[in-house]
Amino acid sequence: MNEYVGVGEFIKPHGIYGELLFAPYNPGSGALESNVPLFIYKTERYIRLKIEKIRPVNKGYLLTIDGVRSIGEAINFRKIKVFVKKTDIVLDKNEYLLSDLIGLNCCGETGKSIGRVSEIYTGETDIIEIKSAEGIFLIPMTDYNIIAVDIKNLKIIVKNEENYRI
Repeated sequence: MNEYVGVGEFIKPHGIYGELLFAPYNPGSGALESNVPLFIYKTERYIRLKIEKIRPVNKGYLLTIDGVRSIGEAINFRKIKVFVKKTDIVLDKNEYLLSDLIGLNCCGETGKSIGRVSEIYTGETDIIEIKSAEGIFLIPMTDYNIIAVDIKNLKIIVKNEENYRI
């Protein structure tokens, strides 16, 4: 399991002085407001960014990175994903990271295994993809479809799965 988790990406330079527009994957998380160290993945290793300034804007945040002083330098960060260490993320008792769902066993209401989570599609309603010998299921992560997410026991209990077989 990777010790880093993606939290967003740099979209483009903003202005001529090297600021970067950052779009978080989860705008409601507040991750950038907690002074958590940010990293990029470059040349097969994670590199910590030295952030000088962060300010919220309409479509995300504007970041000033130490050593980036021009649009020419900032353009090198365009479409670069940004990560935090999982150990720096504070989760409440019943919270989990979407990335931790990959590989979990999914069971129907009867307890019968229907497959494993192979992918998560994020959006207004997140969708888990479950692959099994019986096929692929694309199940929206709503109260209507998800009974329980049990990270400790590595399983998700779903209902209505037959409605979502493809």
